[in-house]
Amino acid sequence: MILITRPEQKLAKSVAAFRLAGISCSGVAPLTITACKEELGRLAHHLATQPADYIIVTSAFAAQLLSALPLSALPSRWFAVGTSTAQVLEEYGLPVAVPEQQNSEGLLALSQLNSANRRQIVIIKGQGGRTTLRDTLLLQQNHVEEFAVYQRLLLEKPIQTDNWQWPQITGIVATSGEMAEQLFRVYDTNMLRKQRWLTVSDRVAAQISASGATQVAVCSDASDNTLCAWIKENWE
Repeated sequence: MILITRPEQKLAKSVAAFRLAGISCSGVAPLTITACKEELGRLAHHLATQPADYIIVTSAFAAQLLSALPLSALPSRWFAVGTSTAQVLEEYGLPVAVPEQQNSEGLLALSQLNSANRRQIVIIKGQGGRTTLRDTLLLQQNHVEEFAVYQRLLLEKPIQTDNWQWPQITGIVATSGEMAEQLFRVYDTNMLRKQRWLTVSDRVAAQISASGATQVAVCSDASDNTLCAWIKENWE
């Protein structure tokens, strides 16, 4: 049985997708996500008064919070860190560029961002997280504004989709370092170190390995469909 770790809002959907693909799984959510209304208001004002050349959205959660804004009227180029984020933006009728390597480094390798200079750039994200995008674009002499439109909150007790037990688990899917970190915070470290892990970047894989896990693999995409395909090809 595969253990999937996702934020509360995405857990049921991911578990359903894995089961639809024929993969036995359970899920655990160590944190939840809440919108930052004040920051969304600041973003709306900024976009209305200072149109950006490029707008970068770093997660599907951030993209979902933009539904009330008149995005299609903006003369901006849109970028998404991954396919799940891009799908949300495309539902708003926006043309979106997505890197093959679905992380900050992949975005920065795209020709428009790699050569960006003296551009007005907006990054829409969650609170905390990496600063690679902002720092690199600033070094290229761009004007960069960040808007953290949601925050992650730790749950006092993780939400589980089933009453699973560790002897049943044959692998763990963690698509971010924060998710993996929270599992190590809550659950038995020795049990976690013995498991096979699947994540979506070398950086997160290195973080999990540093916690003592010895079997850590990397999938190129954090979408449920791609993760399912990887598991069926490599773990079944």
